[in-house]
Amino acid sequence: MKYKKIKEISLFALINAIFFTGASFFISTVYDLQFSKSDYFQNQALSFREKVEVLEAARGSIYDRNLNVISSSVQSFDIGIRPNEVVEKKELSEILSLFLDIDESEIHHQIESRNSFFYIKRNVDFEIGNEIKSWNYKGIYPEISSKRILHSDALGKIVGRVDPDNNGIEGLELYYDGLLTGTDGELRYEAAPNGSLIPQGEISTKQPIHGEDIILSLDGDLQYLTENLCAQALVETKAYNCSVVFANALNGEIIISAEKKAEETEKFNINLISGRANYEPGSALKIFTIGSAIDNQLIKPTTTFEVDDQIEIIEDSCLKSYQGKDKGCFRDFLKHEKYTLSVKEIIERSSNVGTILATKSSDIEDIEEYLKKFGFSQKTGVELSGETRGNFTEYNTCKTCLSSLSIGYSINVSQYQMVKAYSIIANGGKNISLTLTRGNEGSQNTKQIISEESANQLKDLLINVVEGKNGTGKSLRMDNYTIGGKTGTSRTHIEGIGYSDSRFNTSFTGFIETDEGPVVGSVLLWGALISPSSEYVTGGSTAAPIFKTIVSYLVPGE
Repeated sequence: MKYKKIKEISLFALINAIFFTGASFFISTVYDLQFSKSDYFQNQALSFREKVEVLEAARGSIYDRNLNVISSSVQSFDIGIRPNEVVEKKELSEILSLFLDIDESEIHHQIESRNSFFYIKRNVDFEIGNEIKSWNYKGIYPEISSKRILHSDALGKIVGRVDPDNNGIEGLELYYDGLLTGTDGELRYEAAPNGSLIPQGEISTKQPIHGEDIILSLDGDLQYLTENLCAQALVETKAYNCSVVFANALNGEIIISAEKKAEETEKFNINLISGRANYEPGSALKIFTIGSAIDNQLIKPTTTFEVDDQIEIIEDSCLKSYQGKDKGCFRDFLKHEKYTLSVKEIIERSSNVGTILATKSSDIEDIEEYLKKFGFSQKTGVELSGETRGNFTEYNTCKTCLSSLSIGYSINVSQYQMVKAYSIIANGGKNISLTLTRGNEGSQNTKQIISEESANQLKDLLINVVEGKNGTGKSLRMDNYTIGGKTGTSRTHIEGIGYSDSRFNTSFTGFIETDEGPVVGSVLLWGALISPSSEYVTGGSTAAPIFKTIVSYLVPGE
């Protein structure tokens, strides 16, 4: 009995000990939770209730020089799908097909074949995305996003494109991506189990930093007009491409950079050919090769030469039977009797023979260095990826390179380079960098490339091409304005074939004096075809009329 009682007492004591130990632990834990570690567990609890929403930064807009919107962002939806949550896959495929313009079988295949979340379509119009969101269909996750809208087809090639995530991948959208892209913000809040905001809960907001806007130097209206002029010229000349560039010669702002491609050709299939494609400029380069000889005091504008209609650099090269590698016979555009021409008249008539005679005493190295002063074989500084540098032909083994370079062959240039080089002449000899945006005057390098006196000499020669009795650009004369420039015609070099006998690159590059300073323009037709009704095609007959029409819109009263 005693033993039994002792056992009962011991068991009771054990139970009490366990109880008090447990109670002490419980009280200690409660105290710990309530006081010592309350902040930690509050934060843990909050983390399970906290929702974070991204406040998307708006991508900056792009405007033309007249502040017309060219490219902007609008709200849209990305339509996501979790395949394992979709109940009626066939039904969902049918409905989405109607709204997203995607083949029903394609949608169904993706839902069946994928295991994880994916986007069936991104950048869906906001109205459509909002409608899909309202279905509350299991497995569909519409997410608010933004998409880029291009408001001008005429400026599309220059402005470029963005990817579905609004990152620039081409043109100015790529070049200025760092400025246009902002920094996303975020909204943090306490949410109920159903995801709705708890009114009394904590809320913190980090505001987004929106991207900067870009104002272009381009004029959207003139761009549109120019593309239409190019389209008409392509029909008339059967050329492969038409490209036009106009720029302010004082600050380098490009006002027009337009191009049009013939619909039924793959030739020169390059976007932004004005800066990315090379060509031999022909006679448009003569002002610089002759300028080099003048600068080196080898000739003056008044120096005269006896000019025939052809010249042999290699003996007997003008004979029909001659098949030499260097093709050492050079001819003027039209046959004529021998006559005496001054350097001024040589430029006026665009005489190939006269130019070769005028530069005959030059060293080809000196001409090349002179051309480099004007930016040839260098990038212009324009804000585009893929800009060409151009190049000179290796002349150390070439017997005719001096002659061919003097008349605009044996060198590859871009149209942007030609505009920059002519701008240096037009602005009094100062260097400029071409730009597609406004407000870069302060960054311009105004280094004197040639003396103002030399620049004015060359300007006078170019003005005489328009004003002179025999000028190849005389169709450009305007009563109230001073225009100078140079026609250019060169045989089109076709890859894998060589120089064409029927297609020519025809151009006019020149300037017009305005109240705001000189404006330089270049019109270039790539691969213009000789028509059945004419024995020849020239820059004066094909490119100059486009130049004149554009000028009439640029300046008042014309």
